[in-house]
Amino acid sequence: MRPNSPSNTGTSPAPVPEGLLVALGVPEPEERVYLRVLARPGRTTERIAAELTLGDESAAEALRLLAARGLVRRQGVPPTWSATAPDVAVEALLLRREEELCRTRGRIGELMRTYRRAQQPSAAGLVEMVTGRAAIADRWRSMQEGARHGVLLFDKAPHIMRADPGAELPLLARGVRMRVVYETSGVRAPGRLAELREFIEAGEEARMLPELPCKLAVVDDRWAMLPVSNGAELRAALFVRPSSLLDALTAMFEVYWHRALRIPDTDDPRRAAADHQRELLTLLSAGLTDDSIARHLGVSPRTVQRWVHEVMDVLGARTRFQAGIQAARAGLL
Repeated sequence: MRPNSPSNTGTSPAPVPEGLLVALGVPEPEERVYLRVLARPGRTTERIAAELTLGDESAAEALRLLAARGLVRRQGVPPTWSATAPDVAVEALLLRREEELCRTRGRIGELMRTYRRAQQPSAAGLVEMVTGRAAIADRWRSMQEGARHGVLLFDKAPHIMRADPGAELPLLARGVRMRVVYETSGVRAPGRLAELREFIEAGEEARMLPELPCKLAVVDDRWAMLPVSNGAELRAALFVRPSSLLDALTAMFEVYWHRALRIPDTDDPRRAAADHQRELLTLLSAGLTDDSIARHLGVSPRTVQRWVHEVMDVLGARTRFQAGIQAARAGLL
């Protein structure tokens, strides 16, 4: 026996998404009417109004506006309402919304000129002071979300928030190049190197140095942020827009980037023949103690000491950190 259709039995239709059309500029009352017509076609205006507990005039106005947007159509006698195929109607609505957004983006320059005129004449809107940990964190999240091409970072204490995979991994997934120089004191923290591996395996290019001059974040060629002063707490930061100062900060990053040691990717096939040795060199250059390295590699401190002396002898290094430097120059990292 063939099953009856839902309209004949009174069973509820499959759920339909809410909020989709609101995001495209269709007000919530109109969206409710649209979703009803989409799920239950062939209703008159009066029946739609009754099912949604709307007045007849309100339902009629909503249907008129939806028809003007191309989302519904009226047909038959007596007239009833049906939805236009969403792959056509909603796609057209989406394209119109995208055109509006593009026009708005094109007028950001006008907004910026107004903004700069309101700033102090000496700063000319190119450098802005951001105060408070929450405000700094919000600005940094906005910078990340607006990144298009590349992000440059000096990772140095104090940190206003832990590294957030939920923010960084989507950037890497959409092709934003991320280059980060970590200060070794931060890499030494328990479990920190394991956290960095997640970002490295996702595509982050990571290097490290014993000391960095300051915290720094540069996004594309548009924005930079750095602390007002170094210290135990980050209470104020400078937000820099395109200017000679931004160019200088980008150039400073490149100088330190080329001096830094690479933190290798664990998936690099060149690591397959000597994983422990390369991991040891990485941990040495990060400044970890023998006990910390032993815990990380799952061996005894005595074994680590033996490996360290063997590596230093092979490389002709006099100090542990020098061994890491010479290993990088030899292409072992």
